[in-house]
Amino acid sequence: MITENLYDQILINPASKGYDELHIVSGYSSATFLRQHLGDVLAINPNIEINLIIGMNQKRRDHSAYLNLKDNYPNLFNGYYFFGRPEVHSKVYCWTKNKTDAIGFSGSSNYSQYGFFNNKQQNQMVEDSPADIKNYYNSLINNCTPISEYSLKPDEIIEHQSIVGSLAPGCIEWIEPDESVRISLLSKNGELPSKSGLNWGQRPEHNRDPNQAYLSIRTDATKEGFLPEKKFTFTLVTDDNVTMDCTVQQDGRKAISTTKDNSVLGLYFRNRLDVSSGAIVTKEHLVNYGRSDFLLKKLDDETFFLDFSAQ
Repeated sequence: MITENLYDQILINPASKGYDELHIVSGYSSATFLRQHLGDVLAINPNIEINLIIGMNQKRRDHSAYLNLKDNYPNLFNGYYFFGRPEVHSKVYCWTKNKTDAIGFSGSSNYSQYGFFNNKQQNQMVEDSPADIKNYYNSLINNCTPISEYSLKPDEIIEHQSIVGSLAPGCIEWIEPDESVRISLLSKNGELPSKSGLNWGQRPEHNRDPNQAYLSIRTDATKEGFLPEKKFTFTLVTDDNVTMDCTVQQDGRKAISTTKDNSVLGLYFRNRLDVSSGAIVTKEHLVNYGRSDFLLKKLDDETFFLDFSAQ
C-alpha cells in the first residue's frame, strides 16, 4: 500500500520512466491541480497525454478553467464529465507507454490537491490491473460529455453582483459572511500605493518585472475559512472569463498573487485599465475606469471568483 509521496509515486515517476499517456477516472477533480500536473509532466516529456473522466455530478464552478486548459493543450488534455447513473466515485489511474506497456493504481485519492498532498488529507493507493482500469475507463466514456462541449446549467453560472460606485478607501464590505467580500484597492489616505499592490513591481532598484502585482487583502478577509492557507494553489475566475492560478502570500495572509509569475495578475489589471505594460497604475486610472475596489467570492476550496466590472 502506498501512503507517502503519492503525487510523485502515482503521477510523476511513471512519466520519468517513459510512460506517455494517462487515463484517469476520478470522482472529483480540480482544474488547478490539472494545470500543476500538466506543467510538471510536460517538463519531463512534452508529448504526454492526459485523459480525465470526472465522475460526480457536482457544480462545474471551475469549468472555464478546464476550457482554458483544453485551449492551451488541445492535443494533450482530453476531459469529460460523466452523466450516467449511478455516479462514479472511483479513483483509478492507468499509465501506458507506446500504447502497450502499462501500470495501474487505485485507491482513495481524487485527482486534486486534497487527494495527493498529505498535508490536505490522508489517502492511500495500491498497484492495480492496468487492463481492468483502462476497460473501466472505456466502459464509462459513452455516458460522458466532453468538457469542450458542455453547457453550464443555470445554477452553475456565476451570478455577477450589480455594483455601482466604489468602496471608501482602505475599507472592506462583506456581501455574504465568509463567502463574498468587496475590498478597496486604495489605501486609507485615498491613494493607490506606488510600490505595492498593483504596483509591486515598480521597484527598479530590485530588478523586478514592473508588471508584478498582488491584490491586497484587508482586515478579517485574511482569515482561514475564507481564503485557503498560504501557498495553497487555487483557481481565480474573473468576470470576463479569464482564469489564473493564485496563492495567498505574505505574513498575515494579506496578499493574493498569481503562481510562478506574479506579473500575470499585473498585466491582467493593466489590460482592463488600459494601462501600458510596465507602466505605473494610478488612482486616476481607476477613477477613469469607474471602480477602485474588487469583489472576491469563494466558490469552493479551490475556486474563487473575481469581479472587477464597472458600470
